[in-house]
Amino acid sequence: MTLEAIRLIGERRERFGIDCDWQAGYLSVAVGARKARALQAWQEHMQRSYGYDTRWVHPAELSQWIASPRFEAGVHDALGGHLHPLKYTLGVARAAAGLGVRIHEQSPVVAIEPGATVRLRTATGSVRASHVLLAGNVYLNGLAPTLAPRIMPVGTYIVASEPLAPELARSLIPSRSAVCDTNFVLDYFRPTADDRMLYGGRVSYSTTTPKNLAASMQARMAQTFPQLRDTHVEFAWGGFVDISMNRAPDFGRLPDANASAALKAHANIYYLQGFSGHGLALTGLAGRLVAEAIAGDAERFDTFSRIRHRPFPGGSLLRTPALVAGMAYYRLKDML
Repeated sequence: MTLEAIRLIGERRERFGIDCDWQAGYLSVAVGARKARALQAWQEHMQRSYGYDTRWVHPAELSQWIASPRFEAGVHDALGGHLHPLKYTLGVARAAAGLGVRIHEQSPVVAIEPGATVRLRTATGSVRASHVLLAGNVYLNGLAPTLAPRIMPVGTYIVASEPLAPELARSLIPSRSAVCDTNFVLDYFRPTADDRMLYGGRVSYSTTTPKNLAASMQARMAQTFPQLRDTHVEFAWGGFVDISMNRAPDFGRLPDANASAALKAHANIYYLQGFSGHGLALTGLAGRLVAEAIAGDAERFDTFSRIRHRPFPGGSLLRTPALVAGMAYYRLKDML
């Protein structure tokens, strides 16, 4: 299903003519010899257990793939890739509208009334639906209180450099692949279609945006690519992704507490959350699985809904401080 999610992006790009700067190739890189050994063991496990072939990039040849002193070795996945997410999202929205979907922006739902027919209330009206999908992640704003404890909002931040000289851009990542390190608190980066370096990381588990974001991210980018030490950062932005305790997606149905046993077995309010940073590909597949379930075949959806999830410890007051403390431990492990 992971590979299906990637194929689905390609199918939709082709079917609906979505121009979103697709570039094939994904490079996973390890900081230090210990993490390189772990990465190689993972690569061998994927090939042995699942028949999934990737290319091991030996330390002696890594400089041909990335011009950075930070990394020890890597794995290149030719089926992965990167794209312009906003262009893709707008393309999918146009495609949906062309198929008859009505999209109502600036009309947040403020209350849900479950039942055989669900009523969704907004500030100025309401909608009735036989099936409902909650896909707001950390932005549900209390609509489904039972879901909130199982995910945490994590701020992630990105900068874009000024346009680089084409020869410099080509030299940094010759394959133009997307790159991500294997640290628990990781950095990710890629070249753009207009030869900028897009660099992400500096996650915040306290929901507080880091101070001097552009300058601190430029310093991280220069640590990875000393060639960009004097390169100006032109744009900086961020937002929240949702993570689950086990970093696995949390898909399921919300039962109506007042419904009969028969209706509870066929709950009609679905939810998708806990994408943990993998949303661009996985959300497309998740929508397909919900559509299958609504149409009467829930086998694949229930493969995910059977994954066990636990709430983050600490309750509403202490869960964020507890997460910050826990992530400090993992940051320390990344440094060792």
